[in-house]
Amino acid sequence: MNPFKRRTGVIPSYFTGREKELKELKEIFDATKNGDSGNIIIYGAKGIGKTSLLLKFQEEFKNIKNVYTIRIPLIEGDFNDIYNLIVDKAADSLNIKVSSIWDSIKEMGINVPIIGGFTLSRDIPMTSPTVALEKILKLIFTKLKGKNPVLILLFDDLQRILVNEDTQRILSILQNALVELNLADKKIMFVATGSYDIFSKIVEHTDSAVRIFDPYELGPLSLKDVQKAINIPSKKEGITFDDNVIQRIYNLSEGNPYYLQVISHNCFNEAENNKVNIFNFQKAFPTALSFLAQREFRTMYENASNEEKKILAIITESKIEVLNYNEIKKNYKSKSEPSIILKNMVNKNLIIKESRGKYKLRDKMFRQYLKILKPFKENGTLNNRNY
Repeated sequence: MNPFKRRTGVIPSYFTGREKELKELKEIFDATKNGDSGNIIIYGAKGIGKTSLLLKFQEEFKNIKNVYTIRIPLIEGDFNDIYNLIVDKAADSLNIKVSSIWDSIKEMGINVPIIGGFTLSRDIPMTSPTVALEKILKLIFTKLKGKNPVLILLFDDLQRILVNEDTQRILSILQNALVELNLADKKIMFVATGSYDIFSKIVEHTDSAVRIFDPYELGPLSLKDVQKAINIPSKKEGITFDDNVIQRIYNLSEGNPYYLQVISHNCFNEAENNKVNIFNFQKAFPTALSFLAQREFRTMYENASNEEKKILAIITESKIEVLNYNEIKKNYKSKSEPSIILKNMVNKNLIIKESRGKYKLRDKMFRQYLKILKPFKENGTLNNRNY
């Protein structure tokens, strides 16, 4: 049985390398339990393991008395969807009927739109979002059992609710609600995950919200962690990876858990005589790269403008990994300056600004996609090759 997962947002078969992060989260929990509630946003690149860390942290408190975790995987939608999502997930986690929560909300005199566009009562004036969210969270808190309970709210993919002016308000509203609940001695710990640029988005829309949410950047796994993540689950299934294969996977994935899982999954399928050697890796890697191309890279490339594709081709064909601005401009061969295009490419996470005037592709796997599958022609436009 292949122990490696080919999708994000799940706990891997062997969880490793996040001891420091789990310790940090537990320290915030201890502070919350003692009356000093903490709020943290874990951010980082796609596939770096944010959701897996959230799930692992939730698992740690599964059977802890008087501690309740509610994970809310956010979806793109309007403001009213967030109310419904919180209530639905709270009902699931606390094992109570959704209707009983809505009945209690109505009894409290709160009137907010629910699914389908209907409001709870025409007789009750519409409640302001700030008051509504505060009262809903306070109501959920009253449903907790035991003495001095602690509620842990886990919001996954925070960037999904920053798509329009309406939903962008949720951060300032949530900020106010958490402050008021903390003052009322409601012990609520808030943990969210977000994209690599989540804090720049928060500052852009709700500058004051940054003060209450502590940032924590989730980095890649170390070589030692990658060795454990591959060796321990594979050996349980009777398969051994050669050291040079693990080193190759580490170099290409750069410690990104998602890339690591995808490459290892395909290597596992190519094992011979209960071993994965470098020959098996070479057979498996094109399949892994094609899978990632279909899942992510091809869409990223197709959504880039022709000017952006041209710069991607320049960086890919270069013998050096990091190019300076003058080198890009020289090869760009245009009268116009490429500075605005480069800025847009950084915002789209196509490239990374390594330092002032120096750029490189977002990661090695994306470079492999561009280099091996060659989706561009000489002028940087899309090559409609079947792959």
